[in-house]
Amino acid sequence: MLFVRFTDVPKEVVLPNYERLPYEEALLLSTRIHQEAQQTNERFASEFRIFDDDDQLVYKGTFQFGDTTYQNLYLQLKDRIPRIRIRKEDATKKILLHENLERLTPETYKTMVTEAATRNNTDATHISRLRRGQRRIVYGASGVSLLLLGALIVVRLVQPDPPSGVRAEASGWRPLYEAALTGETGPLVENLEKRQSLNDEQQQFLITHYVEEQDYDQAVSVTKDPIDVETIIMQSKRFATNRQDTLHAFQAVHPTDEGTFDLAILQKDYRRAVSLTDVEMTTVRQESRTRAYIALKDVTKAKESVRTVQDEKLKEQVATFVRLDEEIKALEDQKRQLSEKEDKEALEKLNESLEAKQRQASSLL
Repeated sequence: MLFVRFTDVPKEVVLPNYERLPYEEALLLSTRIHQEAQQTNERFASEFRIFDDDDQLVYKGTFQFGDTTYQNLYLQLKDRIPRIRIRKEDATKKILLHENLERLTPETYKTMVTEAATRNNTDATHISRLRRGQRRIVYGASGVSLLLLGALIVVRLVQPDPPSGVRAEASGWRPLYEAALTGETGPLVENLEKRQSLNDEQQQFLITHYVEEQDYDQAVSVTKDPIDVETIIMQSKRFATNRQDTLHAFQAVHPTDEGTFDLAILQKDYRRAVSLTDVEMTTVRQESRTRAYIALKDVTKAKESVRTVQDEKLKEQVATFVRLDEEIKALEDQKRQLSEKEDKEALEKLNESLEAKQRQASSLL
């Protein structure tokens, strides 16, 4: 059995965000949304993670809804999984993932090359039965505060009337969370390390703690995925003052393409950032790449990149960038024509207009 969890999906009513869906259901729903997006010429990206029966993360990627490269999630996975760089000891996991995908995917999805001609009639009431109380990880929040909040309300969110054993467990952890808020994190860390299963907030807390202690191997051991650690370093306010140095130190021990990209963005090495081709594009990275193209004054790439961005302000920024580029080119053409006629007064006014447009373009970032 495989489970899929999508994040950052704009159409949350149709495809639940941050819900663990059985693979077959996730494939069906995501394909339907993908086809609808293609029909309306929409594009938006969503991160997704695949988990096995033991709740172990086995794959993480990004699916571009509305794009024509892949007609469904299975076809993307079939293409990309063989190209994943893995350690020898993880080769079996890769093989098992591929076998499970082949077993769980209907034949019609394996051969899909165009928009589906038929519509699948899913029980419309099924989605409404999915839990809506799942909490979303907000990496920008304080790890300890978020963990405490989660500990105090998790029972109520997941189960309105929990059994007494669950209530007792929650109350037993409360003193540890409260102590952590005062700076005494040791007991909480010790108890979390003993647990076989951690929720998202607990994982984030432990990873943040290990990174602050510069124990990067331990940080990666929490989820077995260095990209999770790298994402927290990039998004958590705890690392706001030393984000670049922290990411650089982590990359030296656990390098990833995603970390290389993010570090290049932090260092404003935009040319290196956009040259990387094997990076899984999350929403944040896609926006960063678009801004990088603006900084590089690459109008064509900026227009192409912003197509999958949902940030309206960034879309307006690219539109302004494109308009200014066209106006600058028009002024430069006029300047060349005036130079030949040696009309000094008109040329001076053109230079002033041209410099003003160039300053406006440079100030976009």
